[in-house]
Amino acid sequence: MKRILSLLLAFALTLSLCGCGSEVKSDEAEATETTEEMEEVAEPVVYTYDMSTLPEVSELTASDALTDPFTFLDGSYVDNADDWARRVAEIKAMYQYYMYGIWRDGSDEELTYSLDGSSLTINITRISTGATTSFTATVNMPDESISAPDGGYPVIVGMHQGISEDTATANGYAVITLDWYAYGIASDDTNHTGAFYDLYPYGDDWQEQTGVLMAWSWGCSKILDALEAGLGEELDISTTNTAVTGVSRWGKAAIVCGVFDTRFKLVMPSCSGAGGVALFRYTSEGKTYDFSSVGASSSYTYGQNEPLSSLQASGEIGWFCDRFKQFKSVEYLPFDQHLLLSTIASEDRYLLIIGSCIYEDWVNAPAMWYSYVAAEYVYDYLGLSDHIAINIHQQGHAVLAEDIEYMTDYFDYYVYGIEPELNLDDLKTSVFALDVNADSSMDNFNKKWMD
Repeated sequence: MKRILSLLLAFALTLSLCGCGSEVKSDEAEATETTEEMEEVAEPVVYTYDMSTLPEVSELTASDALTDPFTFLDGSYVDNADDWARRVAEIKAMYQYYMYGIWRDGSDEELTYSLDGSSLTINITRISTGATTSFTATVNMPDESISAPDGGYPVIVGMHQGISEDTATANGYAVITLDWYAYGIASDDTNHTGAFYDLYPYGDDWQEQTGVLMAWSWGCSKILDALEAGLGEELDISTTNTAVTGVSRWGKAAIVCGVFDTRFKLVMPSCSGAGGVALFRYTSEGKTYDFSSVGASSSYTYGQNEPLSSLQASGEIGWFCDRFKQFKSVEYLPFDQHLLLSTIASEDRYLLIIGSCIYEDWVNAPAMWYSYVAAEYVYDYLGLSDHIAINIHQQGHAVLAEDIEYMTDYFDYYVYGIEPELNLDDLKTSVFALDVNADSSMDNFNKKWMD
């Protein structure tokens, strides 16, 4: 407990020195000792990590416990804010090395764009090779009767269309969606074709391997590049008040995108399941839930959840790098998805997870709920409890109008200070938290984190 307390105090002091205003009180006398140690920390530091030093899959140790976010891979502990920044770097490195492949940050690119009505074309050149490519997206703007706030309309970037765009624009949000389910950026298979792979061909070396989920994420990142290159000024769209979303496999990509492009202020993955938000180490198969409180069955039994073997099969393995195929069971993964969610924890960023109660057996909504619960524990200790939220709607493998209504209220309140019409407390619980549905085996999931 003492090392977690030290982390909380140190991180809170860092925020205070940044002018962020988060206050943490403690009656422990040694708390004041952290002040002198942290005096020179004026802003969070972003660390790099040498992925070549990570152990091979065959060298990893199996564990059925949820990975401790406060323990480094070498067994050392996170004791302060600087350590946490290093741990975030390690977590991101592990996800690239073992699962999603290499993130391309755009530093080797030049970008231009053209706009024809609502059709946006983005052109990119890779500087080091001279390779060129392009892809298209669709722009949806609020009605002219809705005035833009200072800095321009907030914008939702979608991995695909059909994300309740009309509801978003009616609430004063611009929406830019990748065309054709982002297939122009990366084909949804193991062929590794499309705009991304025109620039970064998939190779035999791990440094040359980027899975499709990461490639789709890159596509949404290019939308932000275009906004910064002049599109934002042209359309009066904010370049900073931005969100990213997607559903199902594109929900997996949305969380990946939010982790690796920190310019997105809000990240909203929907119904993402295994390989996205859902914990690998939690199964709901055969468990019965009472959904009567949300107008559904009082006795709903979950069928099969998406297993690791499905992610590694020919229809889905293209989403990941080659090394991911080496994992024989989820117990050997050096992470679980609550760690992915925890890397988004930041004073100026927000995470809103979307899921569905019924007909989502494969997606494993309870595992997404417990991933939220585990990540919330981290957010709480970083003094960022309000920066993570969840909405488990009754039914729909989608971003529903309901989700957008909650999202815009949540964003408007925390970013613009506008009082919400909906009860934002709803976004801190779910039907899976009810006594009748709660899983007692998860009551002490974090016990060893506090040793």
